[in-house]
Amino acid sequence: MKLKSYIYSFVAGAVMLTACSPDEHNLGEMTYVADDLVQGIAFSVTPDAADPNTIHLKSLVAGVTPLWETPQGRSQKENMTIQLPFAGDYNVTFGVMTPAGPVYGAPYTFTVSQNNFGMLEDEIWANLAGGVGKSRKWIPIDKNYGIGRCTGPMMYMSPDDVKNDGSASKDLMFGSENWTPNWDPGIQSWLIPAGDPYFNSYMTFGLDAQNGCTAEVFRNDANGGTLMNGKFSLNISDPKRPVITFDKCYALHNAGFDEVCANYTVDIKILECTPYLLQLATMRTNSEGPWWLVWNFISEEAYNDPSIIPTEDAGLLGTTPVQEPTYDNLEEDLFRIAGSGAYYVGTATTYLMNEDAPYDWYWWNAASAAWESNGFDSADDYSTAWAPAYANAGDFTMNLSTSATTGTYNCDIELTDTTYSTTFVVEGNKLVFADEVSLMKVNDNIQVTGKEFTVMKISADDSQVILGVPAGKDASGAVNKYLCANLTIKPITSDNGPVEVKYDNSLISAYFETNNNAFQYRFDVYNPWGGKDPMVDITKMKLKKNQKLVIKFKVSGIQWKDGAEPMVAISDNLIINKWGADVFADPSAIKVSADDSEKTIELVNTTGATVNFEGMSCVSVCMLVGDMAEGPLAEDGSFDSSQVTAEVTSITIHTIQ
Repeated sequence: MKLKSYIYSFVAGAVMLTACSPDEHNLGEMTYVADDLVQGIAFSVTPDAADPNTIHLKSLVAGVTPLWETPQGRSQKENMTIQLPFAGDYNVTFGVMTPAGPVYGAPYTFTVSQNNFGMLEDEIWANLAGGVGKSRKWIPIDKNYGIGRCTGPMMYMSPDDVKNDGSASKDLMFGSENWTPNWDPGIQSWLIPAGDPYFNSYMTFGLDAQNGCTAEVFRNDANGGTLMNGKFSLNISDPKRPVITFDKCYALHNAGFDEVCANYTVDIKILECTPYLLQLATMRTNSEGPWWLVWNFISEEAYNDPSIIPTEDAGLLGTTPVQEPTYDNLEEDLFRIAGSGAYYVGTATTYLMNEDAPYDWYWWNAASAAWESNGFDSADDYSTAWAPAYANAGDFTMNLSTSATTGTYNCDIELTDTTYSTTFVVEGNKLVFADEVSLMKVNDNIQVTGKEFTVMKISADDSQVILGVPAGKDASGAVNKYLCANLTIKPITSDNGPVEVKYDNSLISAYFETNNNAFQYRFDVYNPWGGKDPMVDITKMKLKKNQKLVIKFKVSGIQWKDGAEPMVAISDNLIINKWGADVFADPSAIKVSADDSEKTIELVNTTGATVNFEGMSCVSVCMLVGDMAEGPLAEDGSFDSSQVTAEVTSITIHTIQ
């Protein structure tokens, strides 16, 4: 699923003026209408050439104040850059300030096609949401936990002296050392009393590889509460002044303060964010005058077990520089194979590709000091533009073996359309090949290719090998992101038996028909046009190269003439791609006996690549009747399929030795 567009409403009484479009884009005495403010004329949205997740925004009109509404909040800069870690569709709205007030154009939609988790390097991401593939729940503070100089859910702070030290500083910055509340009311009966439903509210922030920055906000109140499922975005372009923006939800606050602040959604200031404490600031805008309100939250982990809060340093956890994976004996690990009840270190081994999850991205989480990934594990995870399916995963074989030269190893790789051999050596945690090697190429953006591959993981316990190539660096130049091929270690086994495909005979669709000059009896194993549920799970109907589909079946009730020798064939539109008379003329068609005995027909994958029968494909068993049968007949003289029984007895997939 793609990330939904971020659309923010600007409540500012925008005035739409009726005027002729200006010949030149500068303000002067001119005014603008919405139709003037379009991308490419009044402003530009340009992905960075080196990193398409970095978007450059530029005003093209001179002499006016630009008004941007972006996925990362508002701005009045002429030029600005936003970073969008997650793939998806996004909106930018551009406006200008005219003598009569602000005028906005229509939202401009653009697409980010891939994820860039290197943009999540700042620890604030992990502190707020736990890391990619994780989430963190935040609960209003209900007592003194010894963090954040707070004893309750909210505090007050002067906008004219944010440090409360007489310095008259108005610059509200991130970090507890940069600001001080001038009043912590704690739990007050007239403000937010003990037992207020608000204390049973929460915000949960998540980082999801498919859905992006998710925000679930539940605000409990006297009416039973409201649950909102939306999105959030962080703008940390200025790390000292981070802000968070909400879409389809809002920064959590109690019901009594709904009218106190006009803005709980856009550019909400983050004053502190540790794994235990989150503090947000909103500006009071009611008749009492401007004042910062600081909203205090504790993480669910710390709420349930306050002992995990450090007593000496309850602030941010320190970040950890990139630590590469290390191995005690990688050369031995490469040849460690799972056998029957034991592991063996051989002189040769075979790696296959994980067909369910052929590739993934790994990145270094500096806050948690760990390598993390998307956690892709099924075909559903490979269904987007930035993470498409890789149809040729089943065609990959990598054979490693020792050589006569100590420290050098042989490598034979077989792909869909090529086979080649090379050698490699082990250097630290890397396999260094003598020639450039391509483990996979999904598209121009996703290809695991090079001479050096970092071993991100190798384990005989789960028969897993993960090889990666660099896909990003941190500020120090250290590689902190890898695009990886997920491989499996082929086990030692004598089991070469077929793969059984489950089927349901109650869903069989069988009928007589004339197709391409051939009168035949046919039943469909899979036919998306048949108007009936298929008798097999078509996702299991996958034939690798050098494999064959074997169908065993029985047909009873046809009244064959003496001496009849009907032919049987499998019709499909991906391998043989023949129908009617043509398929019966194909070498794959066979003659069978004209009786009710079990018959066997095969479909061999001769394409040289994996064939997936998903989607608009068809697999049918066809039996040539022609003039070799005389019944059963219906009252109108036509052949009556209701008096014939078709039954599948087995469907299996075999590897051709």
